[in-house]
Amino acid sequence: MKSTFEIYSASAGSGKTFTLAKSYLKLLIDAPNPEYFKHILAITFTNKAVGEMKTRIIDMLKVFSFENPSENRHPMFLQICEASNISPERLKEKSSRILKHIIYNYGAFDISTIDGFTHRVIRTFAFDLKLPGNFEVELEEDLLLNKAVDQLIARAGTDKVLTKVLVDFAIEKANEDKSWDISYDFNKIAKLLVSENDLRYLNEFKDKTLADFSKLKHNIHESINTHEVKIKESSKSILALIEECGLELDDFSGSYLPKHFLKLSQGNFNVELDRKWQENLLEGGTLYPKRVLEHVALTINDIQPTLAEVFHTTRSQIYQLRFLKAIYKNITPLSVLNAIQKELQQVKDDENKILISEFNTIVSNEIKNQPTPFIYERLGEKFKHYFIDEFQDTSKMQWQNLVPLIDNTLASEYGSAMLVGDAKQAIYRWRGGEAKQFIKLYHKVENPFQVTPEIHSLDINYRSHKAVVHFNNSLFDFI
Repeated sequence: MKSTFEIYSASAGSGKTFTLAKSYLKLLIDAPNPEYFKHILAITFTNKAVGEMKTRIIDMLKVFSFENPSENRHPMFLQICEASNISPERLKEKSSRILKHIIYNYGAFDISTIDGFTHRVIRTFAFDLKLPGNFEVELEEDLLLNKAVDQLIARAGTDKVLTKVLVDFAIEKANEDKSWDISYDFNKIAKLLVSENDLRYLNEFKDKTLADFSKLKHNIHESINTHEVKIKESSKSILALIEECGLELDDFSGSYLPKHFLKLSQGNFNVELDRKWQENLLEGGTLYPKRVLEHVALTINDIQPTLAEVFHTTRSQIYQLRFLKAIYKNITPLSVLNAIQKELQQVKDDENKILISEFNTIVSNEIKNQPTPFIYERLGEKFKHYFIDEFQDTSKMQWQNLVPLIDNTLASEYGSAMLVGDAKQAIYRWRGGEAKQFIKLYHKVENPFQVTPEIHSLDINYRSHKAVVHFNNSLFDFI
């Protein structure tokens, strides 16, 4: 039997849960061992979804175990009988045995959140990952972030450099007519430290000090001043050239060109850079209205190359100026964020805690550049089948961390992987999910495995299959 890699595009209400449960149950029924569920890992993204999926599997096995041939059978029961080429009596008997083994070995019933699975990997290999074996996982990340912010603010007045940065931050906020409550803003921006998409960039600055940021801010301020002076001088030279040539402002169409340079000469750099007259200027078009005298037209044509050259130069300088101002505006918040990051690390060290959002980064840093990551060796032997629900919510790092495991499975003879997702839902960027990651896989643009994916689109009406089943017996009475 060859390995299979299936990708399902499934919108809400299309039968995704039904299809997942059916595929999972079929694996259990086809296996000769009633404990084959130990070789299956199903991943979703919330504890609620985990509970719902486990309940669905258990409930279906219970339904199958109580199926009465004289009554209307559950649609999934009939489909599995057909797909597995098994008699109803045999399916009923196998379901009963599998259900008992799952209940008696519930801890090995591996339907988990991706964070829960990664936590287990990290906990198992804590020594190899150079982590303290008794570390605690902090699920309430806001608690540690708030503590780091409070400790940072408490140092104001004792640390001169830090105090200046905090004061600058408050002043800059006030100048923008925003709240001066720095604790509120600090707690807000601190959330970037637990965002996978942002943290990889913030880590580039983690070794920088407040003095480094202060020096950078000074250098950029100097560059801004230099650019502004150059733009003003160039603009004044153009206005002087127009005057020397005996030209008036209204000799130019709409007076657009001289007014543009007049604004720049006065320090108004908020000018448009994509106007039609600018395109005419650069492409050698006409810059004057038809009413002007011939000698005026000839004069403007003569100086047009100079006008175009200076406009091109000043336009590039304005773009650079705007870029520098955007950087300058964010240096103080970035320096504060960097200080919070250092404070957060101190809090984690003191309390021997690891944020749950760090799990993916820890694993990623360990397995990168390893053809066969050692921390997956035992797990790779254990799991032979993978189900990933809500794949559109999988971040790039989470997916790259799972690829070696799934690749090892698909390289074997009986492995399988099934991904289910809806690219449309990824627009919310829940936990760093990217629509294009799912789309590229679904359309076979990218495939990290040797096995060619089987592509499916679910458009069945799940509600036509839905059945509500009530039981008088409890699950444990049945056992």
